[in-house]
Amino acid sequence: MQIKRQANSNTTLYFNKELLTLLANATIEMRLIDNATESTIIQSSSIGQPCRQLVMEMFRVFRTIGQAELQGCAAYATEELRYWTTQRFFSYANILHREATELTHRVGFILEQYSKITQMDNILDTLSDEYYRFNSLNNSLQEVLNRELERFAPMDHPLRVALSDCLNTTVTYHQLDMEYVLSYVDSACMNVN
Repeated sequence: MQIKRQANSNTTLYFNKELLTLLANATIEMRLIDNATESTIIQSSSIGQPCRQLVMEMFRVFRTIGQAELQGCAAYATEELRYWTTQRFFSYANILHREATELTHRVGFILEQYSKITQMDNILDTLSDEYYRFNSLNNSLQEVLNRELERFAPMDHPLRVALSDCLNTTVTYHQLDMEYVLSYVDSACMNVN
């Protein structure tokens, strides 16, 4: 069981790194968009100071909105990770661990309950039944645990897809927002719709 727990930790770690890479890449993209937008506003020679102040204020507002949306993607992924990393694997592993612990107590109880001299057949039959029951449960749960260790492998894993979609949408809308901000620079704050 310890090997499976370690494998689960490694699998979860690798998946978390993948999700962090998605978040890091989106953060970098948004910073590049922000830096380019801010630089264009600051360096523009076609606008006066009142227009520049207005556009910088719009830039700050839309930058804050983009950051909040990016944080929303991260918060969603964090919430979903609780289910995928703690509830699934460990719910099965804990059942198996509890059953193994209880089996030890049941064996002790069986040995205490029957006379080792006159009821040896009863002891053997009962212990065989306990072993068979535990072994069947153990084999079934080992298969489930093995499947759980592969739960992050599909490239279309729901959390991977949802986070990627969220981040792509956030970056796309952020780019569009900054293009809108820059339209004020292009028109020198005149009649922009």
